[in-house]
Amino acid sequence: MEIREIVSYYINHSNDVMEVSFRTTDDEDNELRSAEISTAEIIAFGYDFVKGDLNILESFDDEDEDFFDEISMVQEDTWDENDISQFLNEYYTLYPNLLPKKELF
Repeated sequence: MEIREIVSYYINHSNDVMEVSFRTTDDEDNELRSAEISTAEIIAFGYDFVKGDLNILESFDDEDEDFFDEISMVQEDTWDENDISQFLNEYYTLYPNLLPKKELF
């Protein structure tokens, strides 16, 4: 089993978790797995894609037209799907019983 595709991911800094949806090589195209993994676990594995403070919402001004551009820039610069896939492969190799069940979508 390997991660075939990252469908979506989000680092939730307020809860200190990464919310991720993905498919493995064992999954069909209409199946999806979703997980929440503690950012402490990710950092313990030596990955730094969760570091940084993305509290852009705190400095949001209603008249700030570039707000969504700023969020996109931070996301593109901070997260790398290859790193996320590599982490998930290592994580679920070490903890296969934590692999989420397949869900139809």
